[in-house]
Amino acid sequence: MSLSLYDVTVPVYRQYLAALSGVLGKAAEHCASGSAQEGELTSCRLVEDMQPFTFQVALAIFHSAGAVATLRGQTYPASEGLETFAGCRAAVDAALAYLDGVRPGDLTIDLDADVVLQTPRGKMTFTARNLVFTFSYGNFFFHVTTAYDILRHRGVPIGKRDFLGAVQVKAMA
Repeated sequence: MSLSLYDVTVPVYRQYLAALSGVLGKAAEHCASGSAQEGELTSCRLVEDMQPFTFQVALAIFHSAGAVATLRGQTYPASEGLETFAGCRAAVDAALAYLDGVRPGDLTIDLDADVVLQTPRGKMTFTARNLVFTFSYGNFFFHVTTAYDILRHRGVPIGKRDFLGAVQVKAMA
């Protein structure tokens, strides 16, 4: 059996973005109950020199939907409106909708083809394979995990199942 570029990107990114959307919903509910102030959570950092929660959401989108768009020779728009949990969730849900529109035949780039990623620091050239496995995966999981950790640290009632989302179980006894 062989895995396609689609197999190792879209379903993986989709699972964790959908989970992040659920976590964002729980964070909004937590704030609506009076247990926390939304602005304090969306601007929260784990440590002073780390980027805030909203940055973590934006970069999770950039390294998932944005990476898939790059592999398709497209650009994915920068996330906007992330000041609230509703805005964060709308941006994550838009990334999910984009991924839902990608079909296996849309990712036909050769694994060793050059791919140029435009970042705020400049252009980075990778092979398609290395963009996914050495750059996008690490960054994607770092930012999703950090967003989760910020909310968990600040008392949002979430756990590992919330982080994992809907795992693809073939059978369970």
